Amino acid sequence: MFNNAENYLVCVQECLDVLVEYGTDRYGPKHLPILVSILDVESRDCPQNPKPLDEQWRVQRRGRRNPAGANMLMDMSTLKTMRLMSCLTGNSHTVEFAHQYMDYYMRHLVDQKGLFWWGWHRHYDVYKDEMDGHGGNVHELHAMNCIVWDALWEINPEAVQKEIEAIWQWHVIDKDTGEIDRHDSGKQGCDFSMSSGAFIYAFTFMHSRTGDKIWQDRARLLATYYWNRRNQATDLCPDRPNAGSDRFDGSHFVTAIVGLHCHALLKSYHLSGDRLLRDYAIAYLAAYAKFGFDHESGKFWGSLNLDGSPVYGPRTKEGYASQEPRGHLDFWGPYVCGYQYLIYAAQAYTYAYHLTEEEEFLTTAKRFADYLRNHPPAQGCLEESWYQDYALQYSKHGTYAGKNGRSISFLIHLYVMTQDAEYLDLASDMADEAISKLYHQGLFRGHPAKPYYEATDGVGFLLYALLQLSQVLKNPQDVLAKREIVLNQGKQKTIIDLDNW
Repeated sequence: MFNNAENYLVCVQECLDVLVEYGTDRYGPKHLPILVSILDVESRDCPQNPKPLDEQWRVQRRGRRNPAGANMLMDMSTLKTMRLMSCLTGNSHTVEFAHQYMDYYMRHLVDQKGLFWWGWHRHYDVYKDEMDGHGGNVHELHAMNCIVWDALWEINPEAVQKEIEAIWQWHVIDKDTGEIDRHDSGKQGCDFSMSSGAFIYAFTFMHSRTGDKIWQDRARLLATYYWNRRNQATDLCPDRPNAGSDRFDGSHFVTAIVGLHCHALLKSYHLSGDRLLRDYAIAYLAAYAKFGFDHESGKFWGSLNLDGSPVYGPRTKEGYASQEPRGHLDFWGPYVCGYQYLIYAAQAYTYAYHLTEEEEFLTTAKRFADYLRNHPPAQGCLEESWYQDYALQYSKHGTYAGKNGRSISFLIHLYVMTQDAEYLDLASDMADEAISKLYHQGLFRGHPAKPYYEATDGVGFLLYALLQLSQVLKNPQDVLAKREIVLNQGKQKTIIDLDNW
């Protein structure tokens, strides 16, 4: 066990070292202390025009990969890992780089509203030395709730405050109801629950740092917007209320709510102690635990009508309706956004049990673990869907680094909650397989069938999970006794988050 722990640590350290040496902006006239999003694992260069590969299924829009570019939002988990690695080794090299990166980005790569130049529509082009993007270059926090606000605040609290104030100003388009737009349009747009969750946590963070109650009120306002639009008999709410009943996300409940919105509510509760946010999350989680599990198949439904009945398959292959995960959830589907967040949901239930001790949440988490055990990555993903060609060409090779990382962290968390070594063994097996398929001369590929390290593929989540696993394997009894991973004792103790968010 200990040798494996050391191996995981070495792999992560080597990858971080390669990123610091080769993954920075070395292109164009200006060289900046920021990480590029794509690196060729052989040449260790950032391709100016990366191969399309799985792009049409993974991101759909090329700009989401940050071609020839950098995007700090996609590096949040990597920066978090860099800080943690320095705590583990005592070597300040990686944390110094991480802080230099964050400092430069927050001082220079910011728009006129005070919003950071990051998200799914923006990146910094390292060849052209300019802030670039697509679709209007709008600011968007979407399917990415893992912002390390505390670390950013340490570096530049003024910039963080301006960013979060601008989120309130430009993303919350109705200051009375809490309706949001995922874009900084200042007008009605897509009020996705996952984006709202990211804003709720940002507002809660501001309340924790400033003590100003207005931020707590704002977090509550956004959370209550969805609560007021739920079916009161089932506690199921639509993912995007203002889409209306003519679009599936305006009238159906999906795991973006469970995995992203609920997790943000729970993280906000953990930070603030605000039981209103906790109660909303618990109600949604209890509802999906009741209606979302198919006892006959042992699988989970991907989409529910608000009366609790499942939306059966088959899935459609054309139009926006193809995005609805009809039938059962697909563990290993490629799309980085969308509406099915099975692993996120599994993590949310384990985290909910950790906070509440509600047995139904542990039962549901165990069901997700059974699902994971019975459907490993090598089994591939659903072929009867719009991403059928991905299933045939890519998925049999394995899955994305981020999906591996989140799955490992989920299993570690479940092990700590249950003390059942089977979950730790499964996490170790997944880690070994991920290393064997993704690790190449000091870098992790984003996917086994790709020649690139890609931040958007979630390599940072895998790096963090491997550090979690290394520490649990070194001293499992201490972790089980404390129900957390503690690196240092006393006033300066460092705790490794079990939820890898």
